[in-house]
Amino acid sequence: MEVKALLDRELMPLPALSCLALLSMAGAVGPGELCQMEMNQIKDRNQANCTRLGLSRVPSQLPKDTGILLLGCNHLVSVSTSSFQYLPMLVDLDLSHNGLKAFHAAPALPRLQELILSHNALGALPPLQGLPGLLHLGLAHNSIQDLAPGAFRSLGELQELDLRGNQLRRLPKEAFAGLAELRNLDLSNNSLEELPLGLLSELEALEGLRLSGNYLRTMPTGFFPEDRILHYVFLDKNPWHCNCSLAYLRDWITENEASVYYQEDGLDAVKVENDAESARCDSPAQYRGTPVLYFTQSCSKVGNGDVYVPETRPDDLPVLHTSVPSTTMATASSRCDSFLLFWIWCI
Repeated sequence: MEVKALLDRELMPLPALSCLALLSMAGAVGPGELCQMEMNQIKDRNQANCTRLGLSRVPSQLPKDTGILLLGCNHLVSVSTSSFQYLPMLVDLDLSHNGLKAFHAAPALPRLQELILSHNALGALPPLQGLPGLLHLGLAHNSIQDLAPGAFRSLGELQELDLRGNQLRRLPKEAFAGLAELRNLDLSNNSLEELPLGLLSELEALEGLRLSGNYLRTMPTGFFPEDRILHYVFLDKNPWHCNCSLAYLRDWITENEASVYYQEDGLDAVKVENDAESARCDSPAQYRGTPVLYFTQSCSKVGNGDVYVPETRPDDLPVLHTSVPSTTMATASSRCDSFLLFWIWCI
């Protein structure tokens, strides 16, 4: 019995010591060591997946050769590029779904090509002067209300800009000045009431423009530059007012039917298709629900004014009874289960 009691006393502390050791080890693990490291086969770069770790600060113990860093769905309220200076190979950075209120691009990250700041709490466009090599910038679903003239001028190499789901009501003519390489611009699901003439004048490489889900009633004559062709334009879910002020857009759609697209979001998939009839009149009443392509009011110029010459609807023109609400706005839900870094463009 004495031998057994002695053995019990010697053996009992061992499990307790093991648990303490495990707890000590867990406490010593830094946030960077919790990130999943893997090779991104598409981009052929080392990727650190640090999503959903409850982080309140940027990890500081990642491998030096990390090229892609996913920090979505954490609690990073304020971030500075100084936190990433120890990652000289970093080219892609995802900070989406963090409740981020401030982003400081200083000191510079000259190698960074992709920055995703979508689904955060940014009330204004952050300064971006320290990111000269940026190609893709995601700012979707924040609370940005205004853009200053030349706001993106420091991003001369930028190719894709996602501003959907913000609170933009008006844009200065020079909002996108200096973006000669920009190919895709997404302004959908904002609160835009008008567009300035010349907004696209410096976007020489522009291929895709999304204007869906705004409050646009008209479009200035000559808005689309005549010296280039846009391949993908989304105009649906706007309360277009179909009178002589919209004759320009009607004629543009007629001449560019193959460039007008519509996106339908479903539970399982996103369907994008060519649909020149997707832009529809909201007013006046006789044209409500009619594709802008088909409204038949003819207009003539007398001096500097328009003379409205309403025409009778042709018998062969289908009467569409679908009503398009004046305030249709797409509502984006914050989903952290998918970490797609780009919005969908037909290429």
